[in-house]
Amino acid sequence: MMQLQRDEEAVSAAIATVLLFGGVISIISLMMVTMIPVIEELEGSVERHDMSAQMMQFNQQTTTLAQQGMPGDVVTQEFVPVDGALSWDMMRSGMWYTSTWEEDHSFRIRDVLDFDDMLKIRHAESTTSTACFSDLRLGPDRPYHYTAPAWSDNVIVTTKPGLSFPLGPIQVDVLRNAELDHTAELFVDDVLEWTLDDADWSIQSSQELVVYWMRGGQGTTEARPSDANANGLGRSWALPLPAGNVHLNAVSEDLMMVTGSGQFGDFTEVALQSDLLNVGTNWNKTLVLDVAQVVHITTTSDAQLMLSIGGTDGATAWKSRTGSMHGTSFIPPAQSGHLLLSNPNIDVATVTWRGAGISIDPMNSYSVSWPPVGLDGASYLKSDIPVSVTWTSSVAPIGAYELGAIDTGMESGIQMHANNSNTFNLELRSNGEQSILNISTSDDNATVLDSSETLTVPVNGEAIYVNTTKGHGVFAMAEHGSVGLHDAHHDGARRCVSIGVTASGWVDLTMPWASMGGRSIVDVQAAWTSGAFPSSLHIELYGLIVEEPYTPIGSAWVMQISRFVYEFESSVTGMEVAMSGGAVLTNHPEFNPTVIVPPSDRGGPGPRFAATIPALHPTSDSSSGGGILSMEVTLTKRMSLASDIAYEVRRGWAEPYGDAIAQSSTDGLEASEDWTIYPGRLDLLSDYVGWVPDPGFGTVESVWHTAGEPIQFSLQISSLDAHVSEVIA
Repeated sequence: MMQLQRDEEAVSAAIATVLLFGGVISIISLMMVTMIPVIEELEGSVERHDMSAQMMQFNQQTTTLAQQGMPGDVVTQEFVPVDGALSWDMMRSGMWYTSTWEEDHSFRIRDVLDFDDMLKIRHAESTTSTACFSDLRLGPDRPYHYTAPAWSDNVIVTTKPGLSFPLGPIQVDVLRNAELDHTAELFVDDVLEWTLDDADWSIQSSQELVVYWMRGGQGTTEARPSDANANGLGRSWALPLPAGNVHLNAVSEDLMMVTGSGQFGDFTEVALQSDLLNVGTNWNKTLVLDVAQVVHITTTSDAQLMLSIGGTDGATAWKSRTGSMHGTSFIPPAQSGHLLLSNPNIDVATVTWRGAGISIDPMNSYSVSWPPVGLDGASYLKSDIPVSVTWTSSVAPIGAYELGAIDTGMESGIQMHANNSNTFNLELRSNGEQSILNISTSDDNATVLDSSETLTVPVNGEAIYVNTTKGHGVFAMAEHGSVGLHDAHHDGARRCVSIGVTASGWVDLTMPWASMGGRSIVDVQAAWTSGAFPSSLHIELYGLIVEEPYTPIGSAWVMQISRFVYEFESSVTGMEVAMSGGAVLTNHPEFNPTVIVPPSDRGGPGPRFAATIPALHPTSDSSSGGGILSMEVTLTKRMSLASDIAYEVRRGWAEPYGDAIAQSSTDGLEASEDWTIYPGRLDLLSDYVGWVPDPGFGTVESVWHTAGEPIQFSLQISSLDAHVSEVIA
């Protein structure tokens, strides 16, 4: 019988071999655990630098297109991803600029890019009276909307002049009862006019228009300038006019040369300034036009222009010298007629002009013959408290004119009042989603007015008071007789809210649009198209300066700009390289916000600042994903947002890169001795002009510093439509 013997040495060797192999595997596993993140990080670094190079090249092309291109110009580039994917982010992007028009005043905004209807403002230097909001309508498939007033029976339109014009025609869609009635094509300096019936009419256009609603083929209106400054004054007008007689009356504080041109020919005339105290410059002219055409009027000084079509009958609200409907200083037109002066206050108003004056009882109106007899020029009109001024061709107004809101002093608000002995119809339209009204002449104390509706209230020589008890405010127009003319804003413009506080901290405001907070991008895009939510925003702030409560204090431009994003993975997920608003950004590595290319601007020489913002938005049929994609960017329009003397300019940027951009733009401060010695002391910084960080904590804003000197501020925006398609190999 054979006996088995255990070879202890062999067993020990086998066990040692197994243990050694296990140790090697453990070491290799440990090495893999520590090396895989390094490998992934290296791969992420390759992806970041590869796409950064592609986006920097493309960003340079789009920035050049935005600054120098003409509408219709195109740039293209192919994007070749490594392992990541290309997409658009329209919810976490955007920027804003703010400027102030009064010395030693500041204007700041916060929480303006979160898609709800709330934001914060800060203006600590005086009482803040009113804020007015206007939808900039930036992006593809976001047309301008114009709703016809119920009293109008015809309309005449043309394109609004700008920095650049489309080479091809502008498509204008005319809707009747919310259904497409017809489509027209409009070239630069073309005129379109058509007749309206009793249906609900509206206009949609991809470009901003000059729209005159008319009745009876004649009427009078204050024509809005194409280049209006913060006070609403301007130096150029594009007037779409029908064939027939046209009368023009311009007034200004200074000597002015007036130039006109059109198919009728051209003219140049000089209006001399009066030598009398409190008397401005007046200019009148009558044109006889053989055909409908656009007449261009330019002046050499800031002016207001009254337009009368088909004669001199009609009525128009006349704005103050600060652009408000209620104000303390006016230069009324010197065209023969009457002024209806209305006092919306609970105190007596004392109104004076050259050689005369009156007192107007609280909540009352008074009519005076105008202009003063024997006066060569345009008399100033001053009041000790805010009043409204309406020019009329007769004692009892005929035509159509706006009523200013009591609470805001502007075109829209929650309280409207009229008290005179005239008979007229008051037409109301909501300046938001819905208004619930209390009308003093109505038995129904809860009149609901939706955004797509108008309400006509007959007034027969009685006082009428309209108060919005819930929801958004209203626009109001008074109309009477068989004539009427109104230079219309688009539906998303001049929605004003009252503030009426003096505060050193942040003040909460509710915008006159329905909140889109928490909604999907599909819902937001639909709201942008319909105008139910603004696609970029212009905010105008008014406050008390001396005795004028509606002085323009500052302006803000809030741009909702899409981000073109390349998403990839490294040692962690969620890494990206993004391009937005002329900047190239990344959060690689480890979610560290980094500015690869800062947004472009131009400063100096001297206290100057200019910027052109490339607002890039994808078309609705754009592709996305991880394949090779070709992007074609077309410049659709370029607009001038501001060109004036400002006293403070700020720039803010939405997170997650707001703080990084604010910090990167201030790199030049390193060379400043004043900043080195006195960090954070802007009042002691005298050896540096440029961006400085806001002194606050955790801010995403920076301030353009000029050591207290006024800034020649110029801001433009170029709307760029991006179409992305997959490249088929």
